[in-house]
Amino acid sequence: MTTLPLSSLLQTLAEELRTLAVTAEEMHNLVCHEHLSHDPAYIRAVQRIDHTTQVLDNLSNFVAAVGDETVEGWSITIGPALNTIRLAELKHRLHKIEGADTAANDDDGDLELFG
Repeated sequence: MTTLPLSSLLQTLAEELRTLAVTAEEMHNLVCHEHLSHDPAYIRAVQRIDHTTQVLDNLSNFVAAVGDETVEGWSITIGPALNTIRLAELKHRLHKIEGADTAANDDDGDLELFG
């Protein structure tokens, strides 16, 4: 059975969320130019990217703070939850057990374009 210290899992989740926030900010910078279209749908889309960035950053800080308050020694079984993860690299980062090769058993594709 796969178990991890709860504080370690929460810190890993916080890192993942922070990485996604940075990625969302990069997307925002990519599509938000000085020559912004005056199309209301485009402006709403850019605003949604910005909002997503803020939510991810806030969730990252929240999860990290909860992890900091978690009692040492608490562990959690993550096997069933880990089985829901289809991206091998993400699964490996969430698993974080020294010497474990979680990617070797994954036959799921890591790249899913549009779907």
